[in-house]
Amino acid sequence: MTGPDLTGSRVLVTGAGRGIGRAIVANLVSLGARILAVDLDLDGLAVTRGRAGGEVHLARCDVADDVAVEATVRRAGVLLGGLDGIVNNAGIVDVTRKPTADVTVAEFDRVMAVNAKGPWLVYRAAAPLLAAAGGGSVVNLSSETVFSGSRHLAHYVASKAAVSGLTHALAREGGPAGIRVNAVAPGFTDTEGGRGIADPDTYDVSTTPLGRVGRPDDVVGAVAFLLGPASAFISGQVLLVNGGRVMG
Repeated sequence: MTGPDLTGSRVLVTGAGRGIGRAIVANLVSLGARILAVDLDLDGLAVTRGRAGGEVHLARCDVADDVAVEATVRRAGVLLGGLDGIVNNAGIVDVTRKPTADVTVAEFDRVMAVNAKGPWLVYRAAAPLLAAAGGGSVVNLSSETVFSGSRHLAHYVASKAAVSGLTHALAREGGPAGIRVNAVAPGFTDTEGGRGIADPDTYDVSTTPLGRVGRPDDVVGAVAFLLGPASAFISGQVLLVNGGRVMG
């Protein structure tokens, strides 16, 4: 258990079928939250629910599909009786490193559609439910690479920069309704997706003060904090969780 008492809090978590998303769901359940876990991978979602225990409902959804997102958010409202929080974790992480000249338009568009448009679609659909609950908290997953850049990952970095910008814009828009919007920006994290970008066993940690790569459990506390009451006056912020490798 890492974080505040979230007993009864109703949270939709996207990208919950593996990696950081799976760890977020397990932690939120341990804190008392009720979850709608969303992913394209139903088998992965089943594993997530089995490991988390507690009240975890499942929904298959492509977050880049506006009709699917709207239906999924409506389902969250029915199953959970409303929404108090959103974790926009879904994203294409395990992209192929390649020079920009070799990235196809289709590849760029898909990464942007999932990583950047997805959080916007979820917010757009969920904001009325959050407002009806008297406000709520949205946590987007950005990336350390927004601050540092990353060679041969321009399409991914651009998508995560859009997430950070969206976080700032939606924080201003949602504030009057009591909706807080923040982002967590992990550094390299040892997940299935992360291993598609770099090998955690050979990753250079010499510039990371804490001397190791990240683990999914390193991210969950920051997410829970931003969902909970102790962060009630925090909005529009991007919190780096990277062992100090890049400092904001």
